[in-house]
Amino acid sequence: MGRSSEAPAVLPPEALQGDEGRHDRSIRTFYLVGDPTADFSADLSWPAAEIAAGRLDPGISRRGAWTRHTEAVQALLGHRLHGKAVLDLGGPAGPAGS
Repeated sequence: MGRSSEAPAVLPPEALQGDEGRHDRSIRTFYLVGDPTADFSADLSWPAAEIAAGRLDPGISRRGAWTRHTEAVQALLGHRLHGKAVLDLGGPAGPAGS
């Protein structure tokens, strides 16, 4: 299958606000189209700042070391996680690790 020539839809920042009867909004996919060698730091700075400020929840329910990937995969396949699993490539697991 070929790629669509249409540009991806861009939502204005207010599209996810819970005002005027719009509640329970969330981003399900964050997809950047472009050169894989390009610097996307400017594109990712807004969501990173919102997560750091506690206004955007990335939905991480499990965080652990890469060496324990089998447990994370089993939890995902067994529908025991209600969120994302993050695997750390180096160093100790973060505070939500198991």
